[in-house]
Amino acid sequence: MISGSAHAQVRKGRLATALLKEVRLLTDTSQYAWPRQVVNFQGGKVLPFCYTQPQAVAELRLYPARAEGIERLRLAPSADFTQLDTLAWANEEYYRVKVRFTDLTRSQFLALHFLADYLDPDTNELREAVQALPLLPYLLPQVRLLTADNELYIGEESVYELQTNAPGLLRADNVWVGGQTIDYKLSERNGQVRLHVLPQQLGSQKVTVRLQSRQPVLDAQGQPTYDLPPLEYFFTVKPSRLAFLKIDREDILLDEAQGAGLEITLAHHRNLQIRKTYRIENQEEPGGQLIGELFTKSKLSNDKVLATVRLYATHRLGDGYLYLKNGDLAEFVTNIAIVPRTSITRVSLSRDGAEWSDNLSVFPGDSLDLRVEGKSLDKADFYFEGLPTVRPDPVLQGEGLRAYRLYIPPDFARRRIGLFNRNTNTGYALTVREFQRPRALDFVKVNYGEGNLPITDLKQSILYDKTISDVVFTFDPDGIDAPAEFYGKQYLEFEVRITTLSGQLLEFRKIDNWCVCPGPSSPRQAFYDRRDCSPATWQLNSVLGRKTRDLDDWARIEVVVRHRADRYGGAAETAKLELYLKKHSAFDIDVSFPGGLVLKRIGQEGFSGLGGISLAVVAQFRFFQPDRVASLRPYRFGAGFIALNAFNFNPNNTNRDVSVVAIGSLYPILRNRKLSFPLHAGFGYLLQEGKWFFLIGPGVSVQL
Repeated sequence: MISGSAHAQVRKGRLATALLKEVRLLTDTSQYAWPRQVVNFQGGKVLPFCYTQPQAVAELRLYPARAEGIERLRLAPSADFTQLDTLAWANEEYYRVKVRFTDLTRSQFLALHFLADYLDPDTNELREAVQALPLLPYLLPQVRLLTADNELYIGEESVYELQTNAPGLLRADNVWVGGQTIDYKLSERNGQVRLHVLPQQLGSQKVTVRLQSRQPVLDAQGQPTYDLPPLEYFFTVKPSRLAFLKIDREDILLDEAQGAGLEITLAHHRNLQIRKTYRIENQEEPGGQLIGELFTKSKLSNDKVLATVRLYATHRLGDGYLYLKNGDLAEFVTNIAIVPRTSITRVSLSRDGAEWSDNLSVFPGDSLDLRVEGKSLDKADFYFEGLPTVRPDPVLQGEGLRAYRLYIPPDFARRRIGLFNRNTNTGYALTVREFQRPRALDFVKVNYGEGNLPITDLKQSILYDKTISDVVFTFDPDGIDAPAEFYGKQYLEFEVRITTLSGQLLEFRKIDNWCVCPGPSSPRQAFYDRRDCSPATWQLNSVLGRKTRDLDDWARIEVVVRHRADRYGGAAETAKLELYLKKHSAFDIDVSFPGGLVLKRIGQEGFSGLGGISLAVVAQFRFFQPDRVASLRPYRFGAGFIALNAFNFNPNNTNRDVSVVAIGSLYPILRNRKLSFPLHAGFGYLLQEGKWFFLIGPGVSVQL
């Protein structure tokens, strides 16, 4: 891969050629062209362009290197932008497409990748080519200092807010810069950049503030740089009404300066008396709050004074100056931060913008926000034990609050993440727990004779016309955890019911605790406790007294699989297998009472009159409808015996006879009818008369 300007990246079997001869990027204010406007940056060539909004919309115009050969050109998707319309051929000259950038302020290594199906002229084969266009978005920060008060006093620090269109891009290191008549530093507070100035000489003085950007911009020669135009401002510096004594420390812990006090050094002044105790108050007028006491011990050779300070109250730099008083008369002014020792009162977590919680349990793959609340947190240096990805929130950084963005890697091995302040354990820790969420039951497979099928696909009753030797449940451990989504061990329960066609319960079994553990494809597989993991298969016959192969026709096997509600706080997934032992036909001996049969004797003219009640004993075949449970078709076929006029006991009756018949019948298909009147038709042989005949007529069927 060639580093720098746009190029074609060739993989095995792909064409090595430049796709585009020119790319133009049009914003709302300007137009930029590759390769004419590329610059060198970080060892490569990039196309810079200026933006005014982080979610800017731009139009791309792509000019192909050759007029023919490109079958299909497309823009590779990226999280850095969204494609707004279809890549289209315009004016028979170029391709055009619009994109909206996600966040140009935070995007890193921004690049456009163009892919094309390209016809190789040598082999006439369709190949794929890729061309990348690295981009360098930049915003020109505008910085101004507007203040009606340009007066400073010797030894007094003044703070001004800078007006800028890009406060997040200005580098504020909070480090004093000297070498001029006015020292300065830049700091950031609540997203606002502030300028601190400390004059050193009287009169009209100019300060030149050198500004730097967090992202590169283009200089006058069009080359990337992090330096911004300096900010120049004139101040009028006046002598202080009180002598300012600079102390060698900017902040002091309150508890370390109590009791016997703390030794410090401060600047010497001709009016400062040695071996004297000065009161430290927060106001120049009498009656101020007593902040502490300062006792001057001796003068040092470096024009400093060694002193002992005892403190009684806290004080922030932003609260104003501190006054050293001889009695009620203020003689000197100074300023230090007196802060309590760093302490934590609360650590809380929030996921995906939810409410803040004191539950410090985290899960692998989590991205979450963490807040630390307490005292003097701006003096702390927190780090999280073993956690590589921690991003502090630059806005929420103060003495009472620190905020961080945490990411727990999927393969994180620790069970606890201790919160440390430098090398001191704060006593707070995050507990890394494994996910335990109910997953869709598609990892449960069922084999009743047709191969392994996901149980979630078996949503309807199954009519199975083969012998079921067993019903085997197989669990796919690699189907639980995904690379970016974890569910953890799955705790299942099974309910098995075996019933007859009439609904009589033959067997009921319940398996209460079946645990399926994620397999080797899960990044967390090595960290799960596998002591309660169940086997990968379960056979239904292993819990049944009457095996599936011994069940009667149209028996119903129902297996309900669900997550254990007590393991998941009531949330559960449920799936059901409903299996019927289907039959196409059935054989039975049917006893009926045909009445009014009409006989046609072969070789004899005419039909006999309507007969009386007969008795028929027939072995019949019944047939079931293919897609309904035990639903009979209306016709039956069989053979047997009929006693004609069997219930006519008149001595003069000459029509009584016994016959062998082959008969077909039409029965009503309504269920649960005790009395029905089928129609019969067939042929047979009269045993007494010795004649063949045909018959047709109704009958009476009684179902007990």
